[in-house]
Amino acid sequence: MKFAIITNSINNILEYAKIGANAFIFGLKNYSSGYNNEITIDDIKKIREFYNGELFIAINKNIFNRELEELENIMLELDELNISGILFYDLAVLSIKNRLELKTPLVWNQTHMVTNYNTCNYYYDKGCEFGVISSEITLDEINEIKEKTKMKLFLNILGYQIMGYSRRHLLDNYFKSTDKKRDNNTYIIKNNNEDYIIQEEENGNALYYGKPLNGSVIVNNVNVDYLILNDNNFEKEKFIKTFILYKKLVDTKDDNIVKEIDDLVGDNRGFFFTKTIYKVKKNG
Repeated sequence: MKFAIITNSINNILEYAKIGANAFIFGLKNYSSGYNNEITIDDIKKIREFYNGELFIAINKNIFNRELEELENIMLELDELNISGILFYDLAVLSIKNRLELKTPLVWNQTHMVTNYNTCNYYYDKGCEFGVISSEITLDEINEIKEKTKMKLFLNILGYQIMGYSRRHLLDNYFKSTDKKRDNNTYIIKNNNEDYIIQEEENGNALYYGKPLNGSVIVNNVNVDYLILNDNNFEKEKFIKTFILYKKLVDTKDDNIVKEIDDLVGDNRGFFFTKTIYKVKKNG
């Protein structure tokens, strides 16, 4: 089992790699959403000067027709940079990869869609070597998918999870309409005694649940290829301490470490033990 890190700065790569990071995920500037670490093609080239490990790039926004030509050129450039894979949302990425016979592997990352082995197998047959498991399914469902697909799987295990995303610049619109002073791009919203984090980026606004997901309790029972740890909105020192404990947990299988992690970041387990139930409202 490998560790894939989403980090806010390329300056953290070597430090995290020494701790035990096997791979890094960065959003591509102007072509990603929900990533607080967007980088350019030139940045990727600089990374490759000092880091030769696994590097994944996210192109996970909806693609407009006017962007298709530029996207094709970008994917051609990425294909020459020896990256480990492209996380994609829009099927234009899959179409371009297959049409141009590009060698860079693809990571199916359609957020709430990666929920069953049949669809994983469909995308695997279409050329997607990897997939990012949805954060809305249970531990049992995750293991069932892994058992019945050849696709290599990523799983979000630590980090603040996106609840929603808007193409609208909600913070920008709010401060313009109220004439209030704006200090930064991140704010805390309180609702019913719960905290939520809203962050504005170039492509829109991301809304995060205020308690980080911590799946430490399932680490010794889950069957995936990569565990994703995201340092966004964490104090760096706390993230490093937590990462070291996760590495120790994977290496030793000592469940006593779970409590140490919980003491640092809380025990929000997301949906790992809670099935998502869809109900149709009755009329009348």
